Amino acid sequence: MSDERRIDPAATGRPQGLGEMFRSARESRGLSLADVAELTHVRQEYLRALEEGRYDDLPEDVYVRNFVRLFAQAVGLDSERALSAYQSERKQAGGLSTLEMRLEQERRGERPPPRRRKPAERRDRSGFSLGPLIPTLVLVAGLAALAVWGFNRLMAPARPTGTTQPPPVVAPEGGAPQVASPDAPAAGDASASQPTTVLVSVVSDPPGATVSIDSFVLPGTTPIRDVPVTARAGRVLSVTLDGYQTLQQPVDLLEDQTLTVTLVPQATAAAAGDAPPAAAATGAGQLAIEVTAPTWLEVYRGTARNQGERLVYRTAQAGETFTFDLPVYVHVGNAAGVQVTQGDTVIGTLGSSGAVVGRAFTAQ
Repeated sequence: MSDERRIDPAATGRPQGLGEMFRSARESRGLSLADVAELTHVRQEYLRALEEGRYDDLPEDVYVRNFVRLFAQAVGLDSERALSAYQSERKQAGGLSTLEMRLEQERRGERPPPRRRKPAERRDRSGFSLGPLIPTLVLVAGLAALAVWGFNRLMAPARPTGTTQPPPVVAPEGGAPQVASPDAPAAGDASASQPTTVLVSVVSDPPGATVSIDSFVLPGTTPIRDVPVTARAGRVLSVTLDGYQTLQQPVDLLEDQTLTVTLVPQATAAAAGDAPPAAAATGAGQLAIEVTAPTWLEVYRGTARNQGERLVYRTAQAGETFTFDLPVYVHVGNAAGVQVTQGDTVIGTLGSSGAVVGRAFTAQ
């Protein structure tokens, strides 16, 4: 503002305080405190404190001195005189500026006390403060610990979810309690004591025969040694060799064992006396069996299987005939492969093809 007039406080004829000087000059120019704040970029409450002489409500002295200069320039006062009036009033109020107090102490040779900083203002020599970084450091440490825990959790072996109960304590009669072994089978559990597989050896006379168990052909020819098979009762052993009758018989494979069989030549089968000729007549009290298809055939003296004398125990071929005195028990593996006649009564087949049938025949 080139046309601004400088107002000299001494020209008023009476001493004026700095605040009155600022207010008079401002009002003479028709300015409000808001106008001065906009011109000086000083907060309005600081300007009002200067006009009212409330120096305790102002910030550090170094800032207030600058406020005084800007206020004076905005309202047309001499900034140096305004600053001198400010320093004089501060002295009279018993409050020297911080700078003046230090200068006065230096003139007296006194060492000013060190300025104590607030905890938030404490910094290292490089000017770097750790205070704002503490939450970040704590968060980073927590995340690192969580990552380590998760990795160990992932790499640890899986643990069983259920609790393992200790083995029961068994108290035998007249003795001290004993702890049952977890590997021992429970009492009465027969299946736990039986092996799942057994070793079977087969020896035939003559050797070189092919052996099968339930249609599963064993490797090689007889003698066959230590072949593992599934342990089970009621399996069917079949032994075949060219020029000899095929032998079939049920076997119980529940333990390791060696099976020995003797094969019958086909040329001597009819002459071996296993059965009379087909033309032999069937008299009263007799049973005749004519084989029409290969079948496993068992015949026992009596009325039950495996209780009387064994008369036939092999695979019978088509065309063979047998005659037995009653009573006998007949067991066939192919019920449709035999024709049965009792005395002068034709019974016919004992069942359908492939059916296993056992039947007792007694004198009428």
